[in-house]
Amino acid sequence: MNLDFKKIVIDGKNMSVVSMDEFNRMYKNKSLDTDIAVEFNYDYVLPYSKHIKATPCAIPGALCVRGVLPTTEEDKEKYSTKRVVNFSSSSSFKDVLNNVYKIKEEKNAGLTIVNDCLHLDIYEEDTPELRIIKQAINDKHIDPDSYKNKFPSSSDFNNDMRALKSASNHSISFFKAKRILNSFDIDGEFIIRDKKDAVNPIGREYSIKLTEEE
Repeated sequence: MNLDFKKIVIDGKNMSVVSMDEFNRMYKNKSLDTDIAVEFNYDYVLPYSKHIKATPCAIPGALCVRGVLPTTEEDKEKYSTKRVVNFSSSSSFKDVLNNVYKIKEEKNAGLTIVNDCLHLDIYEEDTPELRIIKQAINDKHIDPDSYKNKFPSSSDFNNDMRALKSASNHSISFFKAKRILNSFDIDGEFIIRDKKDAVNPIGREYSIKLTEEE
């Protein structure tokens, strides 16, 4: 099978792994994105970053690529090239499925580690839809930071968490509810049916799934 790409999961984020030559080409073409990581000196895979950070990363430049290498044993393991899933080596559809399973398993592994269990206060003034969403999240007993990469962006995660934790916010928009449920791996449905003894009844029930499958 002709599948020429590699993947790695770092901190719950699914990243595409590229060679140094491809990394430099993407930099020149201005096509680098935050889901790109580069194979750095055969030992480590470093996520792309525009600026130097405290965490391991690769910073492209006109003359060379600078790398912030891992120093702790934990980070050396996390950013090791040994964790790369190479789809190029897939010789059958079964191999592809096995590699897909490895990636999904890596993404979900961090979700079971709870460093700071989230508890959202539920207020009498909360609307029923906000109340049930808060209760569902509380019942998961999770560290919300483990789900940060499941949100469309960091700002979406921060804004949504701020709204959920706010003592002055007692409602939630339909759009925000869908995003929160989806990002926290919670299925949601929207159902429309007749009220009891409704005048001019619909005569049937309508339902749609609010959340998306990966």
